[in-house]
Amino acid sequence: MKNLFIFSLSLFFLSSVTLLAQQERGISEVQFLTKDSIRINAGYQIPKGKISPAPAIILIHQGGSSMEEWYALPLWQRFLDEGYAILAYDIRQHGKSAKDDGDINDLFNNPNRAPFDLLAAIKFLEQDTRIDSLRIGIVGASIGANLACVAAASEKYHVKSAVSISAKVSAVQNLSGQKGPLSFRNVFYIASKEEQNGMRAQWANELYAETSGNKKLEIAEGDKHGSFILRENESLEKSIVEWFRETL
Repeated sequence: MKNLFIFSLSLFFLSSVTLLAQQERGISEVQFLTKDSIRINAGYQIPKGKISPAPAIILIHQGGSSMEEWYALPLWQRFLDEGYAILAYDIRQHGKSAKDDGDINDLFNNPNRAPFDLLAAIKFLEQDTRIDSLRIGIVGASIGANLACVAAASEKYHVKSAVSISAKVSAVQNLSGQKGPLSFRNVFYIASKEEQNGMRAQWANELYAETSGNKKLEIAEGDKHGSFILRENESLEKSIVEWFRETL
C-alpha cells in the first residue's frame, strides 16, 4: 500500500510539472472531434516570429502513453526553431482524449478508430489559416508509426512526409483497411536492432522496400522501442529535422 501511495504521488507531481512546463513553453491545449464524435485532446504550438503560413508536424505517441512523451524531447524545440507548427494529440483511450466502446487491442488494428483521430488532427490543421495545408508531416512511434505509414500510403490524409519509428507491418495493413499490398511515399523509417527480437528492424526494412519518392532507413543499436529510441540517440533527432528540411 505504501509503494502504491508513493507511485500515485509521483504520478501527481509528474503531471503537475508537465502541465507547468506546457504553460511556460506556450503550448496550447486544444480539442477537436472525429467523424465518429470522439473528442481528441491535443497540445498545439505555433512558432513565434515566423512568416505564416507555417508548415506543420503532427506527433503521434505510442500505445499506453500520451502526447506528453514528446514534451521531454529536444525534438519539440528543434521543430519550433525550424519554423514548424506542432500538433501532438492523445489517441482515443489515451491521455485526456475520450474513450470509445472498443478494447485497446482492437484499437491498434481497427481502420475505423485511430485513423479517424489522425484525420481529425489533419482537418484541424487545414482549418487554421496560419498553417500551410500543403506542408503537413507526421512523426509517429509504434501505433503512431503505423498511422504515419497509413497516411503515407493514401492521398486522403494530405500528408507530404512522414517519420515512422518502430512500425509493425501487419498493423499498418490492418489500420489501412485495405486488403491488397500497400505502397508508401516519402517516409523515414527508424527502429532498434534488437527490439522485439529484431522484428521491428525487419519490418522497417520491409516497409522501406515498398516506399517510393524520398525514403530513408536507420537502424539504431540496442532494443529501445518507439520514442525511447530518440532519448538515447540524439543524432537521430538531428536526422529527423534534416529529413523534414529536405522533404517538407
